[in-house]
Amino acid sequence: MVSFNQTVSPQVLNNHKSVQVAAKYSGYSLQYLRRLLRNSKIEGIKIGQLWLIDISALDIYIEQALDATDQRFGPK
Repeated sequence: MVSFNQTVSPQVLNNHKSVQVAAKYSGYSLQYLRRLLRNSKIEGIKIGQLWLIDISALDIYIEQALDATDQRFGPK
């Protein structure tokens, strides 16, 4: 049986990172990032129960949130 070690590399695919790494990177909570993924607000891949976020799409989302007049959706 092959075991999966999550500490090997937070970068799983080319430009995709786990939700936990993206939360530390962006300042958003895990729940909020997962909601954005479920509602297709940011691009990502779901493998089983694991979400992987496209970091460039997250950067675009953060940039739009910071430029918006409504600051409720900006990173904390």
